Amino acid sequence: MSRLLILANPDDRAALWLRGALVSLADMPVQVLTPTRLVCARSITHRLPSPSGDFRFEFADGDVLLAGEIVGLVNRMTALPTAHLEFAAADRAYAEAELHAFLLGWLGSLACPMLNPPAPESLAGAWHSDVAALHLAALAGLDCASASVDADTPLEPARATAEMVHFVLDGRVIGPILPARDRDSLLQFAHLWGTRLLQVETARQRGKLTYVAASAVPHYSLGGHALVRAMAEVLLA
Repeated sequence: MSRLLILANPDDRAALWLRGALVSLADMPVQVLTPTRLVCARSITHRLPSPSGDFRFEFADGDVLLAGEIVGLVNRMTALPTAHLEFAAADRAYAEAELHAFLLGWLGSLACPMLNPPAPESLAGAWHSDVAALHLAALAGLDCASASVDADTPLEPARATAEMVHFVLDGRVIGPILPARDRDSLLQFAHLWGTRLLQVETARQRGKLTYVAASAVPHYSLGGHALVRAMAEVLLA
C-alpha cells in the first residue's frame, strides 16, 4: 500500500494541519506516524547492506510498514522517544545513543523524497544556534539585529517583530512578493542552512530585509495552500 508519511508527535498541530491539507492532493493515504509508534513496533527488520534501505515494521495493531510503500515523508522528529527507557538506569545513555544512531541510519536509508532529511545534530534536519543563524543570515546578505556575545551569559540577540514569513523549498521562495535581491538572499540563506524546506521570518527595517528567525520545522498553515501544493509536488515526484 503506497502512502505518504508525516513523522511527528501526536500533539504536533502543524503536522495534523498538513495531513488534512495533503489529503485532497494525494490519491493515497496520508498518515501521521509518531516516533513512539515507530520505535515501539512489535518487530523491526532493517537490512543495512541493502542499497534500497530494505526494512519492515510490524505494529501492535497488525499494520505493517514496508520500505517500498513510502512514497514521500515529512520529517518532524525533533526528539528521541525515550519514555520506554525510563528504567534503563546506567545503560540509558548508551541505549539513547544506539536509538539515535538507528533512527539516523533508517531515515538516511529512505529512497523516497523527504522533507527534511536528518542531520547528525538533529533528526529533524540541520539545526543552528542563534549566533550561527545570525552569521548565516549576514553571509546571505540579510540585515541582522546586533548581538553581543558574553562568555558568562547566553546570546540574546535583539529581535525585531516579524512582519513577513517566507518558505524556501528546493530553490523556490513561497510567500509575499519580494525584490529579486531579497529573494536571492533568502535562497542563499536556505542553502547555507542546509535543508530542503525552511521557514524564514523577516521584517523591513530602514529599507532592508531584516532577519528575525528561521526554522526547519515549519508552521505550514502560514504558507497556505501555495506551500502545500509545492510540497505535494516534491513528495509525489
